[in-house]
Amino acid sequence: MPNNIELAPSSESRSPLSRPIVVVNRELLIHSTVKKHCHTWGQFVYASRGVLAVATAENRYIVPPEQGVWVTPNTDHEVTAMSDVELTSFYFDNSILSGFPDNCCVLNVGAFFKALILESRSINAGYEWSGADGRLLRLIRDKLIVAIKIPLHLPYPKDFRLLAILTKLQLEPSNRNNLVQWGNIVGASARTLSRLFKNETGLTYSEWRQRFNIQVAITQLSSGETVSNISLNLGYESPSSFIYMFRKLTGVTPGFYSQK
Repeated sequence: MPNNIELAPSSESRSPLSRPIVVVNRELLIHSTVKKHCHTWGQFVYASRGVLAVATAENRYIVPPEQGVWVTPNTDHEVTAMSDVELTSFYFDNSILSGFPDNCCVLNVGAFFKALILESRSINAGYEWSGADGRLLRLIRDKLIVAIKIPLHLPYPKDFRLLAILTKLQLEPSNRNNLVQWGNIVGASARTLSRLFKNETGLTYSEWRQRFNIQVAITQLSSGETVSNISLNLGYESPSSFIYMFRKLTGVTPGFYSQK
């Protein structure tokens, strides 16, 4: 089993913001986790290299360099490196949050947007808000506001029976039980489980399971696992059926995420 490294949040996240937008750069080794914390301002979490997982009380998000996670103010969250990661976080003062999403979400990062983010990594803490660096950061803010949302987060259920299913799947991702079979294990009818999944996650069990599979697959792809092995690990009959599901949900093939 890998050794998990627990890290403290950045010093910037524990003190008042010195500017309306603060840029924080950090490198994380694989399996390291910035422990759960929250702050009163909004945050955009982005990895220019590697794959990140961001977990809140409600959802889990896994993102490669083509996506980032918007974290709303006062939201408990932790950040885990699924591979070695080059991390950039943007902290946004509440005075400039008009137009931002009301909920945590994954946002698309296109080539131009990524170039802006990479350029901003060299901005020092004492930059002039009215100068060129401030204008660049305001442009990044404007790009974030109009960025496309990617609906691939995994909603966490709260019912103890659904949590039991989630725990068993995390231990055995290849498990292909249907709701009748799960019901026999957790002590509920298939109808009850179906209703609970829809009420608590907003998804059918099939939709929720596909998102679970996507997150497992992206994690394994970032570690260099082959598509054939991943399809087998997730219980698919063939790599082609796995690739079809992956592309249907993400719009790209699994190879897009390999060792990003």
